[in-house]
Amino acid sequence: MPLVMHAPPAGAAEHAAASKASKASKAARTTTGTLVALPPVVQPGTTPASPRNAGQVIATFAPARAGRVVQLERLVGSTWTVTSRKRTDAWGSVAFSAKPGTYRASTSTSTGAVVTTTPVVSRTWTPSFQDTFSSSSLDLSVWNDQRRERESVYAPRTCARADAAARRVEGGVLKLGLALDPTMADQTCTYTTDEGTGQHSYLLTSQVSTENTHLFGHGIVAARMKPQQAKGMHSGFWLLPEGTRFTDGDPSAGTEIDIMEFFGERPEGRETIGSFVSYYEPGWTSVQHGGMFGKARRALSTGARWWDEFHVFSVEWTPTEYIFRVDGREYHRELNAVSQARQYVVLSMLASDHELDDLTPDELGQTADVDWVRVYDADAIG
Repeated sequence: MPLVMHAPPAGAAEHAAASKASKASKAARTTTGTLVALPPVVQPGTTPASPRNAGQVIATFAPARAGRVVQLERLVGSTWTVTSRKRTDAWGSVAFSAKPGTYRASTSTSTGAVVTTTPVVSRTWTPSFQDTFSSSSLDLSVWNDQRRERESVYAPRTCARADAAARRVEGGVLKLGLALDPTMADQTCTYTTDEGTGQHSYLLTSQVSTENTHLFGHGIVAARMKPQQAKGMHSGFWLLPEGTRFTDGDPSAGTEIDIMEFFGERPEGRETIGSFVSYYEPGWTSVQHGGMFGKARRALSTGARWWDEFHVFSVEWTPTEYIFRVDGREYHRELNAVSQARQYVVLSMLASDHELDDLTPDELGQTADVDWVRVYDADAIG
């Protein structure tokens, strides 16, 4: 029987080419990319380090996939010039150092389609405020230990009061901790929660602020921190309005902006960061937006927990929104309750009544470590 060679139907090659082009076009449509220019807020690591000065651009491609090759280009005259290539992390994101200029980023999809971000402009970033805790003690011309006495109504913290004895500066970091209250050494505190009544030793907590020295408006506020492992306490980096004054029902007059709160280890190993914005309605009724964000765990190195590493936590606070980030990666955007008031920075380690059942004496030596704090006001953002 003769071997018959069948030619492809007329137009088959054109159809295959069109199909391939269609798939590439679809991939380009379903893969999206963004590029954002930020001050140097990407600095993970296991040891203290000086803050960086060069601006950074963060490219993110969705759907998130680790390992994509991303190419960064800088506009030189009228020509786009490749400056760097890196692979994406678990966020589908990659950070590049960027001297002042115009940049764009691109990546290729599995079908060969190229997805390119909208260009952004990187600029020189000059902080309006910073502290690197490089002295042997806390700079009291900048920071004040806030007076927060024991109370059982609002927080409540029946068994704890803030005191300078619970914090220290050591090795280039501010260490925020708890301590036993020596003035109440022979007494036991009784507290009540929704779960019942408990008893605990009286405690000292840490809470320092720029309340009397530096107030800030819209901008980017960032701190490089490594939180504690222990439960029974929570570390925090937050902003409060000038005079710690709230106006009932009017968040524009000032809010509590919790950039980062961490409540310690969880048995399932899924502990994460909380970010919240709060204000009050009449009758001291709290209204809270935000939550705990598991997505933030993508910032952790393989096998690491939050207390193993420093990360930069930041909020970009504008007239219309708050953008919460860890190492430059956005994990929450809040459009509600945007403050238009001047606010001050607070760093703390606190122990509320509802946490005390989890706090054991051997954990009192644990601290949250703050490597540096920086503020870039709105003029720096441009």
